[in-house]
Amino acid sequence: MKRISLSIIAPLTVLVFLIFFKTGVCAASGGLFTDQQVMYSTVQVSSALAETASSGQKSEPAISQDKALQIAREMFQELLEGKDVDIQLDDSYMGDNSQVWRLSLFDRGEERWSEQFEIGIDADTGSLSSFACFNRTAGLKGSASLLSKEAARQKAEEYAKKYRPAEFSHTRLSGRDYLDYSTGNVMKDAYTFSWERFENGIPVEGDGIHVGVDLFSGRLTNFSVIWHSNAVFPQPGSLPEGLENKVIKEMGLILSYQIIEGAKKSQQSAPEATPVYQLNSMGSLAINPGSGEVYTWDGKTTPLSQYKRFSNLPAPKGDGSSIDGSGPVQQPAQKISQAEAQNAAREFLRKIGIDQEVVRNGSGSGSGSSGNSILVDETWIYSLKDQNNWEPGKQQKNVNVGVDVFTGEVKLYDVFTEYAGDDQSSGDIQKITWDVARNKALDFIRLVSPEKLGQVVEDQSMSRYRIQDDYIFNFVRLFNGIPFLQDTIMICVSAGGEITSYNCNWHAVKFPSVAGLITVEEAEKIFLEKMHLKPCYFYLSSEESTMPGEQPVLALMFDNHREIGIDARSGQLAAIDVTEDQSENKSGVVIPSGHWAAVPLSVLAESGLLPAEGFDPDKPVSRRDAIRILMSASERYYYPDSFQQGGEKAIFTDVSPDDRDYAVIQTAAKRGIMEKSGRFLPDQPVLREDLAVWLVRALGYGEVADMPVKIELKTADANQVSEKARNYVAIAYGLGLIKGDENGLFRPADQATWAELASIVTRAAPRLMSANDDRFY
Repeated sequence: MKRISLSIIAPLTVLVFLIFFKTGVCAASGGLFTDQQVMYSTVQVSSALAETASSGQKSEPAISQDKALQIAREMFQELLEGKDVDIQLDDSYMGDNSQVWRLSLFDRGEERWSEQFEIGIDADTGSLSSFACFNRTAGLKGSASLLSKEAARQKAEEYAKKYRPAEFSHTRLSGRDYLDYSTGNVMKDAYTFSWERFENGIPVEGDGIHVGVDLFSGRLTNFSVIWHSNAVFPQPGSLPEGLENKVIKEMGLILSYQIIEGAKKSQQSAPEATPVYQLNSMGSLAINPGSGEVYTWDGKTTPLSQYKRFSNLPAPKGDGSSIDGSGPVQQPAQKISQAEAQNAAREFLRKIGIDQEVVRNGSGSGSGSSGNSILVDETWIYSLKDQNNWEPGKQQKNVNVGVDVFTGEVKLYDVFTEYAGDDQSSGDIQKITWDVARNKALDFIRLVSPEKLGQVVEDQSMSRYRIQDDYIFNFVRLFNGIPFLQDTIMICVSAGGEITSYNCNWHAVKFPSVAGLITVEEAEKIFLEKMHLKPCYFYLSSEESTMPGEQPVLALMFDNHREIGIDARSGQLAAIDVTEDQSENKSGVVIPSGHWAAVPLSVLAESGLLPAEGFDPDKPVSRRDAIRILMSASERYYYPDSFQQGGEKAIFTDVSPDDRDYAVIQTAAKRGIMEKSGRFLPDQPVLREDLAVWLVRALGYGEVADMPVKIELKTADANQVSEKARNYVAIAYGLGLIKGDENGLFRPADQATWAELASIVTRAAPRLMSANDDRFY
């Protein structure tokens, strides 16, 4: 039997699906899933798409291939001019399950990927269904005007009206911000906006238009539409009286620890959880207004009492705060060695009876079970040494183990079996019961991580979900008798009793004392005062298909976009949907609207790159902050510490491995941006001259600047630039990346301010991004 992998799903695929789901690009769940369930749904949806594509039930498209190509060339004349593109018919579009002509070009130029884009043309209507351009900065030379967020929104609205005018007239701009697809600590290069569909004044979960705009050029970077054009929307009636009280009475609130919106974490320190009262349910409730029962993902309803997530939780305990119950714990500053990680993988497999050699087979990254951007993991993946030597006609068992690169703990285990030729059926397997499967899951935890067995509580809601004939079990971490919902142990047990997947999310987190919290009765009163059920349309799936249906139902939800709880200390509403944007800008960084560098500073703030406290745009910026900001515009695909190898020697004597910016400073030095010797002086102000040197080296022009020929520098104070920096300043000045003041002075020995740094780096960002692309291709 070919078994689907749970824990070693490509991280980017899961991340993109999760973000699409939360922003409404994917309508598969209608808002009923939490982030954990999305991972399960990813497998199911992929299977459903494959079945749909191979069924042969689609009719001939109304728009021919030639017509689709003509339409695309008219829409994107400059982009497609003179280019031969690949075009294929895709049956997996998730609006009305209609067909889409997909045009793509992934053409490598002589030195870099010169063109990468994909265009989707609806095969029934000829309208634009999707667009993605992956080399958005190609051709930009730093001279384009930087767009403010409002200007980008106006451009996005123009694109939405241009390509889908009829649909746009039925939408409203969403006020939500979402995490970018890229990893953290990189500079934004685009803004994405979403317009939600509204019918009868009611939001339609999943349907909408999503537009991304490059903030350097105003170009369209991505465009997608999910729209059920044949949907018939039930007319809303009067809301049932007393339903909110019924929900609270039957579901109840539980006290949980959450990393809530706006939480902060430095590179090495542990984030602090917040005690929150929230509904004892899995994700947001969608209630049938007629029966008062909860809609489930498969189109059925269940009584409120049957939708509880936990029962018999222990009473909260503990008066003092701690981390992991053992005092202060920080994320290790250095990665373990490859040998240590390989040994950890080998020992894990030996525990479960697999005594074979393992080899590194890639890497990945992930986050807490709720997709929390603060609880980030990095893993090295190891596989059995000979598992890639598959002989046709023989059974192949693939085993993968993911080891945390800092702690050496095994976070992921996955095994699935493939056969040559036709897939083998599991019909002849003696299927175990749910109770037996649960005991096997507990025995597995007891074997590989016994210390955690007494620190978890079972998530009852997961027992409702199955993948094919497999059983899914989820155990949530407990601390002080309180569930920490973002850390879990998730296990998949096959119908035959084999553990096929183990996913352990466990992080260093500071758990505060439970003393002085409001009571659950007080929280319930606040909840009823501030939270009210509102109508929402969404598309149910069915038992026969995990894909959403074409006709919506009307449901009542407290919030159709995110989970809301009550802060157990302040009594205020707390957004606990951690997929929303948690940039530093939300913690109070104020950019003066009339400041000459307001727009570039806002880009840094939106990217979470400005200090949260004591920020003044006209104060000097430190050398550590300057190199961090510069690298944020250079590293488009990986956070800099992904280049750091465990056990490496510190390059600078005054930047130790436990320094918060150690990884980025090490990476910049290894790239030749700074000299690799002596002291870095990280907390000294950066001089404008030094900033010019770093910038030119980051752009890859260091060898040119080091030539013995003197490059002309047309500034009134050119003679004040040091000899070693003169050519660097001349190049930066000549490219227009660093400018003089109103008197034509460069002021090489002046300390650079935050405003100057923001202006310089955002102006140079398109070139820096292109230089970074060259390294990876």
